[in-house]
Amino acid sequence: MVAGPSHKPSRLLLLLLALTLLSVAGPRAALAYEKILVEFDFAIEDAAGLAMELPTDLTIVDGELYVLDGMNHRVAVYDLEGNYRRQFGSPREIPRAIGICASGDGGLYVPDAETGRLLAYSTRGALLGGFDVVPVQEGEKPDITDCVVSPAGEIFLADNNNHRVQVYNREGERLRHWGRFGEGSSEFRFPATLDIDADGVIFVVDVINNRVKGFRTSGRQAQWLGGWGITPGRLFRPKGVLVVGDRAFVSDSYTGVIQVFRTAGGLMGILADGQGENIRFRTPTNMAFANNRLYVVEQLENRVSVWRLEP
Repeated sequence: MVAGPSHKPSRLLLLLLALTLLSVAGPRAALAYEKILVEFDFAIEDAAGLAMELPTDLTIVDGELYVLDGMNHRVAVYDLEGNYRRQFGSPREIPRAIGICASGDGGLYVPDAETGRLLAYSTRGALLGGFDVVPVQEGEKPDITDCVVSPAGEIFLADNNNHRVQVYNREGERLRHWGRFGEGSSEFRFPATLDIDADGVIFVVDVINNRVKGFRTSGRQAQWLGGWGITPGRLFRPKGVLVVGDRAFVSDSYTGVIQVFRTAGGLMGILADGQGENIRFRTPTNMAFANNRLYVVEQLENRVSVWRLEP
């Protein structure tokens, strides 16, 4: 007796069905986020007649914009309209500074990845002191790429090559640390930049894991944003995070887009122009926000571009 044809679907048929469903679901999924409209305002490209060279970070303190101009080994200061005010720093002081943050007590912190020191400056540029970041394990060299300060005065540092976050007080005493190399909830692959929200959640850009991870100040993970990919809500090479209220702006240096997530999780939208087209920044890294303006470091463009958000 010859058996009749099987009614069990083949693997090929199931694959074709899955692809068909994805093609139908795709346009609907694309409607699940907003186009957050912004308008180009102006750009900052030099300081005191010297063009920026690979700027990396910026922060706002008391109505002034402080831009870390990496290869020029300086911090350039502007008003919020982009008018140059002053500069400070030197190759000797900050040979490989990548990050800058407000100190929370009226000044600034600049971590230097080469020396492993956290430098404290006044807003006028006076070097007030600092401390050495201590290796956690024997044979390590701290590689501090960014900082953020909690309302309680604790200083959180991204220790990039060592795949962890370190926490210090203002006196230079290490309080705690967490993280190791890996893909787990409290593991990192090259954490780069940091920010903090009003509830004290520390957001860490975990570059190679393609996520932004949120942690309580104790080091317990609270949530994460993104995940590997190039579609909306996913990240390929995240480089910067900026928390504004309950929103987290996340830049992707590979795709060039800036996406806006809810700090509690989930995509809100993508920055777009007046025609609704996603804006493609050139290697966007860190950001700052004031007076409904978004200040974006475009590293390989050697500039800070400034954009007005629609109300």
